Amino acid sequence: MLKLDFNERSDYASEWLSKLELDATELWHYPDRTELESIIATHYSNSEKAILTEQNVFVSNGGDEAIFLLMRIIKESAKLILPLPAFSQYTWGLSSWSLDNIQIPANSDLSLDINSLKQVISKNKDSVVVITSPNNPTGEGIASSELIECLRLAKNNNSWVFLDEAYIEFSEQKSAINLLDQFDNLVILRTLSKAYGLAGIRLGYLIGGEALLNEFKQRAIPFNVPAPSLAIAKAAFSDDAQKDMQNYTTKIKQNRNQLSQWLIDNEIQPINSEANFIFFKLDSLRAEMVKNALLKLDISIRVFTESYLSGCLRITVPFQLELLLTALSNILTPKLLCFDMDGVLIDTSSSYDNAIKATVKEFTGQQVTDTAINDLRSQGGYNNDWVLTQALIAQIEKESQSLHSDSEVLVSPSIEKVTDCFQQFYLGDESQPGFIRNEQVLLSPITNQQLQRFCIQNKTSLAIVTGRPRDEAMMGQKAISQQHAEWLAAKVVSDNDVEKSKPAPEGILKLKTFFDTSASWMFGDTPDDMQAAVNSGSVAIGIGNENRNSLIEAGADVVINDINDLQRLISTSKI
Repeated sequence: MLKLDFNERSDYASEWLSKLELDATELWHYPDRTELESIIATHYSNSEKAILTEQNVFVSNGGDEAIFLLMRIIKESAKLILPLPAFSQYTWGLSSWSLDNIQIPANSDLSLDINSLKQVISKNKDSVVVITSPNNPTGEGIASSELIECLRLAKNNNSWVFLDEAYIEFSEQKSAINLLDQFDNLVILRTLSKAYGLAGIRLGYLIGGEALLNEFKQRAIPFNVPAPSLAIAKAAFSDDAQKDMQNYTTKIKQNRNQLSQWLIDNEIQPINSEANFIFFKLDSLRAEMVKNALLKLDISIRVFTESYLSGCLRITVPFQLELLLTALSNILTPKLLCFDMDGVLIDTSSSYDNAIKATVKEFTGQQVTDTAINDLRSQGGYNNDWVLTQALIAQIEKESQSLHSDSEVLVSPSIEKVTDCFQQFYLGDESQPGFIRNEQVLLSPITNQQLQRFCIQNKTSLAIVTGRPRDEAMMGQKAISQQHAEWLAAKVVSDNDVEKSKPAPEGILKLKTFFDTSASWMFGDTPDDMQAAVNSGSVAIGIGNENRNSLIEAGADVVINDINDLQRLISTSKI
């Protein structure tokens, strides 16, 4: 699994870490974090030209412990000022701790509203301002001049700033550590989880003025960080580890720029990121499709569902980028779109479904309901309406037999007899028009226009994969092309063109071979369609919310209500 959902290191092993040997005797004693705090103070005194001692550092059990202690401090004596969007630990904390707080809504582009933030700081005394830079989840960095202004306003109001720099190593901006000499109302959170790839040791640290840090130290549990974590963290500040970290972050920044440009080239506008991830917004259905399709490829990403973040995706940038780019390209820019015909492109509820009802009544004398038809169809294995009709007849006869056990055993009609009867009702003749006359094309002109634009832009081909016999498939294609002429050129695979019908993937695979592509989508309204899509390596798009559960169970990456909702899957999005 390529985990790109928690901003961890996902695919790069540090050589220095593999050579690390732990002293087992350190496990005999309770851990002491002061040596590591001294190492950190010395490191930043040298690299940031700051004046720091171990009294200016507090090592915590991950950044989470530091945030937990922060919430406790605020609960006891202050008000929280939190600009949005914000890291979930902060939004969760203010809710779970029932903190007195002011949340500042984001700008329309989801950037921090710095002007409103400064106004709120200036009007609220005895507050704690939480700022994350680069921000999570967007990756936005706050300008040094704006941060200095926030610190100045806070200091004038007996307030202080908690600055989360978990992602600063990936930024072109400098850390705010050099501001500590000017502002004693600043506490900075750092972590070894991101740039160092050490999320598993749960080690973070705070850097700030001695008085403020004592507030955290006094509330921390004794021996809060295990000895093995302390030992690994000490090694992380060695020359070899620092060089490794620099090489890693340089590569991630290069990949971040490449991934960002790829999205822009494909009409997706990401927020300019200074972190180890990319953040962008899609239609919520398109976002769901991308997440689930990637998951089938063993790639996990984060999709947000909060109201103002609905449809937003955050993807951690991997060290090896090609696998992710190939997957995104196949999912977002397919070269082949395959469509089932019945219930997808053509409304057959008054044609094929009526023929099913009439045929069942012809053999059993009983009426069959739409619910009974849909229930059986949703089970899978009944993509062929002749087979479905025969199954309904057998079902009714079995129920009748159980009610009248003394009656003679009924023999279900053969598939040939069912087919002949069905076709008579469906096609009709000179004396009695068939139900085929009731069929309506479902694809709207607006949807087709957007679809054609998408196909031209991405050099994508259209195709139909249907369980209809060839003659009826051609009739359906003709009906569609009478309204949308482009569909006359669509490649059609009928039930006569394959040895194995859906749910077998044969029809889709034939088309992928014909068009020489591995990137395809399949639209269908039955579990058989979804299984065929999955087994052919296609993005599986279900049609019909009434059958959502069965479609999802069969492998649908996303379910849309009808074919005209496909606009939501191909439209461009900008924050």
